[in-house]
Amino acid sequence: MAYYVNRVKFEDLHIVMSIYKQQGRPKEEVLSFFSQAKNQQIVATQYDTVAPIQVKQALKLANVEQRMVVLRGFAPEIIAQQLDATLLDSQSIKKTQTRWGKDLKPYTHSYTDTYALYKIASETLGLDGFWHWREPAIYFVKCECPSTDRLYYLYVPHEAAQNNDAIEAIAWTMRFNDQPLTKDQYLHLMYSET
Repeated sequence: MAYYVNRVKFEDLHIVMSIYKQQGRPKEEVLSFFSQAKNQQIVATQYDTVAPIQVKQALKLANVEQRMVVLRGFAPEIIAQQLDATLLDSQSIKKTQTRWGKDLKPYTHSYTDTYALYKIASETLGLDGFWHWREPAIYFVKCECPSTDRLYYLYVPHEAAQNNDAIEAIAWTMRFNDQPLTKDQYLHLMYSET
């Protein structure tokens, strides 16, 4: 029997229930998704005992669309936590900017920009074997946008992370003439902006 979550087909009702559990959906809502009495009975009797799907379980799903549907339900920090991401470096920089208020008058705004470089072992992602010798780990930089206060998690390759320097890694994500910025270029541009 086929079950659909966000228009993606799943064959296993228990996986579907664990996805809904991870999304925080109450049993009454999940029951409304099923019209067949047999499925409603299974949900009614088993949903309370089903564990929410975990990131590692999602990565083991064979179907790419299924993995995407499930992983979309996790906040990036939960993915990093469940995949045992290791903090390699964290650097903070104090900045001061002139900003404009609603009254159109300038004011000084001071804040701290923090960049954190993390590593996830490729075995954790199921990339051991063929890919392991090419990518022994996956790296990402966590940073916050100072104007929106949103957190971002940006992938960086091994060569950008090899020095365990969070600012060097974030600089790699910026381009000038199709080349990544160096740490010094990034810091110079960043201070020019402030």
